Amino acid sequence: MFLFIYLKRIIQRMSLKYKLFVLLILISIIPISLVSYSSEYFMFRSSTEYSASISSQYVEFVSKELSDYLQAMNESFDSLFINASFLNYLGTPADQLTEQANAMMRFRPIVRNSLQFHPEVLGVLYVDRLGKIYFDSYQNQLNPLYSFGADHPYKAAFANSKPELTAPHRLPYILYSKANVFSYIRPILDTDTGQTEALFIIEIKEEKIMSMLSSNRQGEEGQVIMYHEKNDTTVSESPDAAALMQDFQQARLQTHKTSRQLLFTSGAREYQAIYADLPGSDWKIVWTAPLSSINNGVRQTYLLTLLIAAFSLVTALIIAFPVMSNILQPLFRLKKGMQSLGRGVYVPVPMKHNYDEIGFLINSYNQTLDKLQLMEREVYQANMREKERELLQLQAQINPHFLFNTLETIESYAVRNNGEAVGDMVQSVSRMMRYTIRSDDGWTTLKEEMAYIHNFLTIHYYRNGKDVDAHFEIDPELLDFPIMKLSIQPYIENAIKYGWSPNMSTDEFQLTVKVQALADALMIVICDTGTGISKDVLDKLRQLIQGKGTTKDPYFRKHTGIFNTYRRLMLVYGDQVQLSVESTPEHGTRFEFKVPYGHQNRGPA
Repeated sequence: MFLFIYLKRIIQRMSLKYKLFVLLILISIIPISLVSYSSEYFMFRSSTEYSASISSQYVEFVSKELSDYLQAMNESFDSLFINASFLNYLGTPADQLTEQANAMMRFRPIVRNSLQFHPEVLGVLYVDRLGKIYFDSYQNQLNPLYSFGADHPYKAAFANSKPELTAPHRLPYILYSKANVFSYIRPILDTDTGQTEALFIIEIKEEKIMSMLSSNRQGEEGQVIMYHEKNDTTVSESPDAAALMQDFQQARLQTHKTSRQLLFTSGAREYQAIYADLPGSDWKIVWTAPLSSINNGVRQTYLLTLLIAAFSLVTALIIAFPVMSNILQPLFRLKKGMQSLGRGVYVPVPMKHNYDEIGFLINSYNQTLDKLQLMEREVYQANMREKERELLQLQAQINPHFLFNTLETIESYAVRNNGEAVGDMVQSVSRMMRYTIRSDDGWTTLKEEMAYIHNFLTIHYYRNGKDVDAHFEIDPELLDFPIMKLSIQPYIENAIKYGWSPNMSTDEFQLTVKVQALADALMIVICDTGTGISKDVLDKLRQLIQGKGTTKDPYFRKHTGIFNTYRRLMLVYGDQVQLSVESTPEHGTRFEFKVPYGHQNRGPA
């Protein structure tokens, strides 16, 4: 689900060209891939099923041919097993050599007659539990020194009750022979006990059985293998047949055992196997063939699909980019125009005789652009008038504030008949009033603002009877710098109001005003070493700063000095003004604000 949402977001952010490209890929390559996969699957399936059908018939044929041969071989000696002399020989003890010789002379012609019609049989061997040995052959002689003791190679066959075909092996009891044979062992049962008392072994030349396993399927790379599951024995002309059958057996155990065909991997190659049981034995006749021929056809189909997909991809690229770029060029210009509009730049989109849906959009956009410019001018003029009105209201609140405080001080000195002080204060008030009510659009120089502050400190001196230790650190080059009128004095008044008391010495309270020119702004710092601002008032000031001059706190209805000043700064400079306040009890307060350059001699921003 998360992957789907992620892919959806990526597609949504794509341009039209890339979306069209993805769409063309989806409607071309995906169907081709599905058809290719289906073709490969059905081709592979039909090829393997056809091959399995033919191979199954062939394996059944080989199995039946080999079974019929062994059955015919077995039946050719049936007359021996019902012969009275042979039956008498079976019960003759091993130490009665005369009786044995007489019996052998009588049934030997039967054996010889059967051997005469089967030249592929190297010889027949009879062994029994009593220790008697009989061997007959037209081609070889029994080694008289060979001992058929308890460890002779056919000892395990006494535990069987049905005929058995062994794997090819050498005959150790034959003189001057190095031939390999398949031993077809026929057990002879005791009719009373049902146990195997003797073995009649037909030694068939290896070439005979191997010739029956040789493939007659022309033009196919495959082989027939005899595999004995219990003994894990493999019979084949191929040297790698044993490893092949191990992988075959492992794959067969992992699949449904009733199936007579399967696909498995051996080494780095894939194989198809078809098998059938050899009737009357534990042998399986297995046809195995590599899937290289089938895979080659599938691979060619895959390569053809890749070629078609590559052609479709190139076609999609041509349609999505060169062709669609030309068609969508007006939309790209419209997009750039809208991006410029987002940055506040009005750029009309040129339209060249394009009267389709895209042309209609561009024409509508250009008309909307003209309306937006007209509306912006009207809104800007309305905002300017509103800001000017608010500035005048704030200014009107500041002037009475100073006037009322000063008049109370003049009255107190007049009562005491101190004419010099009254005259000095009247002159200071006069200069301050001229400064505040003059027509200058609310702008002044830093020098005039500092003069206003000195007049304020003079009045403060007369009101409290004690001077404030004030220091001004201002670069003379900045004195003519234009700033907003009455932007510093309220912070001086706030510092004295909250941090100073008449009981403080000049060492205990020091007021410092610093004005410093930065790279892109003018930094003004007003700091004192007084008692500091209480935490609740400090929190209110910080909330005022965080709210960018807007607050509903009733505290600022009575304490309008800092509020009005910061509000006027926000109206003039907007978000470009930066104000911070820090205060520590008994260590003083620090106001710091930065105002950008470029606003001199201007009204509200």
